[in-house]
Amino acid sequence: MRHTHHSHYWRALAAGFTAVASTLLTFGLATPAVAAPVLGECYNYPIAVRDEVSAAAGAVPCTTAHTAETYWTGSLKPGFGPPSKATPGARLAATTACDTKSLNAYLALTSAVLPDRTLPSRWLSFALFPTDAGWAAGERWVRCDAVLKTGLKLTDLTTKAADFVTTSGVDYFNFCTPAQPNARNTESYPCTDPKKNWIMVEARDLGGPGTRFPGTSNVEKRTRSLCAKLGKRYNGGSSFPSWWGIWPTERGWKEGRREAQCLVPLSQYNKEVAPGPPAA
Repeated sequence: MRHTHHSHYWRALAAGFTAVASTLLTFGLATPAVAAPVLGECYNYPIAVRDEVSAAAGAVPCTTAHTAETYWTGSLKPGFGPPSKATPGARLAATTACDTKSLNAYLALTSAVLPDRTLPSRWLSFALFPTDAGWAAGERWVRCDAVLKTGLKLTDLTTKAADFVTTSGVDYFNFCTPAQPNARNTESYPCTDPKKNWIMVEARDLGGPGTRFPGTSNVEKRTRSLCAKLGKRYNGGSSFPSWWGIWPTERGWKEGRREAQCLVPLSQYNKEVAPGPPAA
């Protein structure tokens, strides 16, 4: 009887130990929540992140090579759910504060001299959310990063974004295509060649988060009307001003790309904004 009693005792003890060990093991493997991002933190990631919901890259010192800097942070409501399963409209609605005005203000592209800059720049805004694992661990943050696009890549910086703007001058960040734009030639470069470059003079949203695509003919008509007016404004003294319009597709609209973009030849633009001395 005593032997049987000891046997039950050791079985109970072993079972208890297994339960405790299992609890400790489960606790040890739980994914810890990542601290919320901080305004002004820098990250190093490629342009492919633009089409992602989350990014694995951690914060790095802004004095080392990096491609992004956080200019806005916010919080998500518990009902938002895992970010990867949220609709593009829901993600856009959560980042409405990440507009061109706030981006320009953070970057010092606006100042007492140019308080209301409307000219598009090569600076873009990337919105990033927690991973699904991070969401499950309790992360509820959302952030927007300022990134500088040159060609088909993001520009590597080794200083704070606003300091880089101050050093380079605001005109350095104007958005130009290397030659006449077309469906495959919309890369953004510095405006350095008036004979070949076309400059973007307008990038206007045609609809907010949650709005339905109004149809190809509708967005084309609205874009053409807008760009034709700007073409006349920046005609460089020409009787037949040139302009180019780019409008969103239905797929792009659903993904949040809802801008009407207007470009004119850099030579035309320069003649209007910086006219030369009058002829003798």
